[in-house]
Amino acid sequence: MLALSEEIGSDFTIDEVSCQVHPTATNSVEFNDFKIYMGLCEADELIAAFDDNYISGTKTLVLNASSLVITGNPDEWASLLLDAAYDFDAEAGNLVIEFSWESCVDYQSFYTYSWDTGTIRSVANTIAGAPSNPTGTLSSAMSRLMLTGTSSQELTSVTFGTVKGSFCQ
Repeated sequence: MLALSEEIGSDFTIDEVSCQVHPTATNSVEFNDFKIYMGLCEADELIAAFDDNYISGTKTLVLNASSLVITGNPDEWASLLLDAAYDFDAEAGNLVIEFSWESCVDYQSFYTYSWDTGTIRSVANTIAGAPSNPTGTLSSAMSRLMLTGTSSQELTSVTFGTVKGSFCQ
């Protein structure tokens, strides 16, 4: 998923990512080998090759779990506390957020609300073993995400609720 720098507005230290649970979602899903990466992108749209979207050297692993259970009730925000906070530099590029997992227990899915961005800002791969596949399908539809952290302008804890991203495979 791609969040544009102007949507975020300023430098931002991100320590939590949340997704808004859709009413059709299973209330609890266990993911195997779950990872979240963040980094910078020069473009305002994504291309199919996951790693080619990042400015060289900026892809950073911020969450790494051999097993992760995500729970949430419809319309609530399911939160994921990052292992390492990510310092987003608003002048350096747009923010790429990449979710990756090897499999889900019992082949379940965790559905979130989505919106149409109007441009290609999501890349998804639903093939088994997706983390090892270098490309995905492009889409303008993305799930809603909320980034929580500290803005360098205000030096106070803030929530950035307009960032939305792809979360379901």
